[in-house]
Amino acid sequence: MQVLIVTKKTKFELDMEKYAGDLEFYKKLTAIQNNSFERIYSSHLRQLESRKILKEDIFPKGTFIFRDSLENLQVSQFDLIVALGGDNHFTYVAHYCQEVPILGCNSDEKTSFGALLSFTPETLKSTVKENWKSTQTENWSMIQGELEYIDGKTIQTIPCVSEISLRNNNPDLTSRYVLHYDGITEEQKSSGLLLYTGAGYTGWYMSCAGLKSINPKNFPKDAPFFKVYSRELSYKARKNLKLHDFAVHSELKVISEMDGGISVDALPERIYSFPVAATAKFFLSKQKLKVITRKDKEYKSKIPFFH
Repeated sequence: MQVLIVTKKTKFELDMEKYAGDLEFYKKLTAIQNNSFERIYSSHLRQLESRKILKEDIFPKGTFIFRDSLENLQVSQFDLIVALGGDNHFTYVAHYCQEVPILGCNSDEKTSFGALLSFTPETLKSTVKENWKSTQTENWSMIQGELEYIDGKTIQTIPCVSEISLRNNNPDLTSRYVLHYDGITEEQKSSGLLLYTGAGYTGWYMSCAGLKSINPKNFPKDAPFFKVYSRELSYKARKNLKLHDFAVHSELKVISEMDGGISVDALPERIYSFPVAATAKFFLSKQKLKVITRKDKEYKSKIPFFH
């Protein structure tokens, strides 16, 4: 089996690149930031250990790359892609998978809950040793978007694994847009619109809606629909409007009344312009994300986490 292991650089590695390896200057910066150096560096060491376990004990013949090398790689030549990192890293790597199954492995369980990740290096090691008997393949639903601009230009967004955010580019200004769904047209003013899949159900939506616990059985990752939530509507609007917290089973159309942007899976690399009079159509993608998960992984609904 040809396995591609995609790792993320640690915060310490990225910061060392940013500050040209000046460790003393970096320690001064982190001292101001709540004396965070020890925490950052300890996480760095744990993530290096995770890489070592995967490289030496689990996939000695695997191909190891940092995620910025995905652009230049033909992923279809592999049988499995392992995303070693956190939830944000998992969604980034998932955008490149196409038909290749992906597996999420938490690189630092001490600081990352990993809501989308079924494995740690230790559980992955035992799983491979047992010839993958404790695993299953899930087919996660994704959201596809099509954007049309006033000049006639059209763009397809990359399929969304977790969530899509539509909002004003200026966070101090109100997000304004018109929604069209199921024969209903509504003009709204909010702090932004959130579209989310079953995978994203326990993430940003939980913080937006102020929920203390969520039962994922109500919205599985392979659900034949996605959901929409209007963030910070006024009490009056939330009482009178219909399209503010609902499920989408067909196509949702949004027309922009703002200088806005559309962010896919909270990734800075996946932001699309959404200016005045631009139209966005959202629907479930025909493509499913094939995810290898552990059958025995439990969902801990009472632990607060965000991805």
